[in-house]
Amino acid sequence: MLDPGAIGLKMPLAGFFLGIILLTMGRRLFWLFVGVVGFIFSFHLVLRLLPHLSHSTALAIALVIGLAGALLAVSLQKIAIAAGGFLAGGHLLPQIMKMAGMTHQHHWALFIIGGIAGAVLMSLAFGFALIVLSSLIGADLVLQALHIGGRRFSPILFVLIAAAGFLFQSGLIKPGRSGNRARN
Repeated sequence: MLDPGAIGLKMPLAGFFLGIILLTMGRRLFWLFVGVVGFIFSFHLVLRLLPHLSHSTALAIALVIGLAGALLAVSLQKIAIAAGGFLAGGHLLPQIMKMAGMTHQHHWALFIIGGIAGAVLMSLAFGFALIVLSSLIGADLVLQALHIGGRRFSPILFVLIAAAGFLFQSGLIKPGRSGNRARN
């Protein structure tokens, strides 16, 4: 998950709403998905490579890169599909391993492995992969905004929130639809 000191504590409401949007509309708003994963990746990269920069400057740089990613998604879809999948998979694999209690010393190796898996998945099964990855990233953002990251039950909540996003985006659950249908 995102570092609470980095984005979560400073922008919990924005992260929460972005997470909800990705959970419910990630499939329809592919450009937003690419922009969000570009923002997350570039924000963490800027903080690691340029630690002397202020938090505001790092956010501004990440925002510009995220916006560029969203524009790329609109204009160069095939490249953006692979890039979005790579960044999402690269972000998620280390986070999922961390939630599962597996320690890792080779964060970049996990990032690359997850990135390749995400890019391949997006290239081979775009619609399905977009639903899965946007649900996972959305769940991550929601948990981060709620500051549930390091708690014992966060993996269960992560799976439940991501599953709800997947079911909603795939049309298996719809708001306002009840189990009882009126008979004419």
